[in-house]
This record gives sequence, structure tokens and C-alpha cells, in this order.
Amino acid sequence: MAFRKIRYLAEWSRARYPSRAPMKFSRLAAIPALVILCQCGTPSAPECHVVPRASRGEPSIFIEQARQGWRGMAVAGSAEERERARLSYNDAVGKLFDQLHCGGGTIQEQAVKMGTTIDESHTLGAGIRLQDLDAIMPSSRVSTKNVGERHTEDGMGVPVVGWKKTAEEGKPRWEFEPPTGVPLNLTAVLRFPNNQAPQWSFRYPGKAKTEPVGSHPMKLAADWSAPSAFYWHMTDLDDLDLEKVFLPSRFSEETALYLSSPYDPKRIPLVMVHGLNSSPGAFKRLYNELNREPWFRENYQVWFFSYPTGNNWTYNAAKFRFAMKLADKYARKQGPVDRWEKMVVIGHSMGGVITQASLKKPGDRIYNAFQKRPLDQLTTNEKTREAVKALTMYEPVQTPDRAIFMAAPHRGSPMADRFFSNWMVKLIRLPKTLTVDLVDFTLNDFASVMTKGETSSKGWFTSIGSLSPSYPPYKALDGVPFRSGLKINSVIGDRGKGDTPNSSDGIVPYWSSHLDKVESELIVPSGHSVQNCPEAGVEVKRILKKHLEGR
Repeated sequence: MAFRKIRYLAEWSRARYPSRAPMKFSRLAAIPALVILCQCGTPSAPECHVVPRASRGEPSIFIEQARQGWRGMAVAGSAEERERARLSYNDAVGKLFDQLHCGGGTIQEQAVKMGTTIDESHTLGAGIRLQDLDAIMPSSRVSTKNVGERHTEDGMGVPVVGWKKTAEEGKPRWEFEPPTGVPLNLTAVLRFPNNQAPQWSFRYPGKAKTEPVGSHPMKLAADWSAPSAFYWHMTDLDDLDLEKVFLPSRFSEETALYLSSPYDPKRIPLVMVHGLNSSPGAFKRLYNELNREPWFRENYQVWFFSYPTGNNWTYNAAKFRFAMKLADKYARKQGPVDRWEKMVVIGHSMGGVITQASLKKPGDRIYNAFQKRPLDQLTTNEKTREAVKALTMYEPVQTPDRAIFMAAPHRGSPMADRFFSNWMVKLIRLPKTLTVDLVDFTLNDFASVMTKGETSSKGWFTSIGSLSPSYPPYKALDGVPFRSGLKINSVIGDRGKGDTPNSSDGIVPYWSSHLDKVESELIVPSGHSVQNCPEAGVEVKRILKKHLEGR
């Protein structure tokens, strides 16, 4: 990964300073270069080579302890007796699981060695079987520091995380599978069927909520935070945020919608759109807070839109609309769409601008903000004309039923006009060729046609430049109503100063974030990263619960 970053920096340096040696970065480049190189690469899945000291011992001893715990839970005469039996059972199963996944050999081989079997009659989720896993570990080994508070539920069994790397190109994948791999939330249980060897079973606690022990159903233990924390630890989806600003050309192919799990038509899509110098990882803490709620897990399914944030937001909005069209086409082939059509979109920061623009029908207002000549007189290049239409005269996305805007600069941010931002604009290397709605066009031709060659001073076709309040599409869209029937909520930060309407989150002032005629607007004591604010998390839960109830 470090070599990959160095290559990106070399290419960027050549583009900005072609007369210099590839690896001799200018003094101006030093700051972003150091920040980029300090980001960590994608780690390998952890392996357990040695059984932890506390779990060493004869498997037969631990199996007998687990058996007695199983019997105790089945025949307990009181809740206190059942709880003591459960704790003893879990202690033994935890030690046995350490022996199962640590050391040499597969877990199937280890299971046979200790005198047990494994129930492999069902998939673990996402069509993945136990033998397909690239790693499996106790949830307790996974740090949840990067997602916030760990959310667990007491119960029978040992919460574990399974990991399956994303299939190589040419091999089957489920639609919209996320990059790097898939984490599986599982609970390991050791069953004791009559007259048979003890049997391991790995179940998703969100679906198989209990395990029958005798005639008594025992609730399964669960860790709702470890799987997503492990995903963000493993994935490179949020590993190169700064590079996606300065070298967006290198990440254009990663512009896509990703699903947190295989598509389920019985659940409402919740699409999360991140902002500048960010990635879907911007929502990891909010996702952790939402996923702790049973009503959320059972009724919502999270999608992430990922894109290189160095590109102008008008272009990224066009890519978002195209990705949404593909997802809509896919969903309508999978069965009923009543839940699909209750979709909610959350847009943070520039992601909110992308979302807002995609839910309005601008007609020719954006086009006229740049040009006064009719489109057919603008250029003879058919591809450029198609690109102009796709970026400025488009139809809104029809699916979302609700949009939640978080710290969104609907009218731009004055920060984009400051000296440091103007300097940063000059460092961004834009792709020479862009694609929208499957039409390829050159940025130079498009920029020249739309702005009469004035973009070099304004930097409008970079992300930072397009966040300037003077960027023409803001004024053009400000007077355009949202698509009919759309419900809208806003969450805005004031840094705890309580000075709204003269407030700011430090990046976006209230006058830019505020929208009239919204269903609700909440001011929270937060800076620009409002999606990480506890009060904002509570508000999003309130909105989603209300949405679920059809209100």
C-alpha cells in the first residue's frame, strides 16, 4: 500500500511540476504528501497461531463443562440457576472455540481432533459457508474504537466475526458487493444432541435469535459492533481519502453504490452519501448506533455511495444519479418494490449537495447559469452536448421517499474562497476524460464550452472550487422545488454556541445549511462532523422510526 501511495504522489508531482524529477516533491507538496503517507494500508486478516494461555487444557475437560452447563440450562428450576449454567457453558465454549480456530489446520480438522462435529447444513450469510471463510475470530478480539461504543447482548454462545475476502474478478459476486471483503456476525454454539458427538453451529443472531436447550429456548449472545468495526479495519474503502481529493482520476472506477449485505426486498434502503475528503467510513459511528436497534436491523438495509471527492460535485451528482438508476433497475427485477420505494437518503456535507441536486428537476436553469446560447449552438461535438445535458438538464432520482441532510452546504461554503482553499485547488489533478451515463467526454472541452475558458481562475471543476458560494449552480438550484412528495429533514451543527441563525459548524454557516419547508430541522452542539454527534444519532433514529411507521 505504501508503494501504491508513493506511485500516486509521483504521478501527481509530475502533473503539477513536469520539469522536476518524479520523486522530488516541491515544498508545496510536502504537507499533503506527509499526510497521505501517514495513512495506513489495508491489513491482512489476523491469524491465531497459538492458543491463548487461559484456553489451554484438555478439550475433553472443557467439553464436559459445556455439557453440564447445557444440561443445567435445560433443567434449571430458577432464573438464577439458569444464569449460572449459562455463564459456565459460555466460559467452556469460549475456550473450546479458541482451540478450534487457533493453531494449525482448518477448524473442521480441529473439531474432529477434539471429538466434535460442525453443522454445515446452512450458509452463514451472503451465500458463504464455513469452509469459504478466510478468517474467523472471537468478537472480543476486535477493537471497536473506530466505530464508538461496543453494543452487545448477553445470551448463550460466543459472538464471533467471520471474514470472507471479496471474490476475484471473473468469480461470482453478489450485486453491489463492497470492496475488500464481507464481515459475518455470528454466534458460536456447541450443541449436545442425544447419543451424538457435540456439534458446533454458527448462526446469525439477528435471524436465529434463540437456541433450543431441552424445551427451553435460550437467547443467543450477540455483538452488534464488532463485525462493522472489523470491516472498517480491513477495507481500503476509507483508506485513501486525501488521495481521492488530489488524484480523483485514480479512483473514478470506484464510484459506485455498495450494499452492507446482499439485497433484501423486505427491508427499506438507507443510502448514505459522504462528503469532501471523506468516504463511506464517515458514517461508521452512525451506522454502529443504528445497527444496535432491533427495529433498524429488521427493517432497514444500508447502502453506501463512494466517489473520488476531488471532482466537481455537479459531476459526482450525475454519477450518483446514474448509480441510482442501475440500483433501481436491479431492485425492480428482484420482487416487490414497496419497501424499495420508501428509500431514505442521508447526505453529509458535499454528499448533501449531491443528494439535493439529484432530487430536483432543474430544467435549463443550471445550463443558463453558465451559458446564454442554445445548446445546439454551443458545440458541434455530440458527446459534449450529451454530457452538458446529463450534468445540467437532467431528470431527478425518483426512488427516495425521504432525504436527511447533515451539515450540507446548499449554498456553498465561504471556506472555499479562502487563500488556503484556492491554493489547494491548484494541487488537484482532475481526470482528462470523464464518463457520465456511459458517455465519455473530455473535461477541457466541457469546461471551455460551459465557461468560455474561465475555469482556470475559478477552479469550478474541482470539488473545492465547486463549493464556492459563487459557483453558478447554487443560485440556479436555490429556487427549484424538490421532487413532489419528498420528505425532508435537516441536522445542522452550531459548535455548541447556541447562536443560530448566525451560527456555523466551522465549515458551513447556517444560512447555507438551512432549508425552508422541511419536516424538521435540529441544531446540534457539533462541528461539521455532525454525523458523529450523539444528539444527531438520536434524531436520525427518531426520523427513521417515524418513517418506518409511515408518518
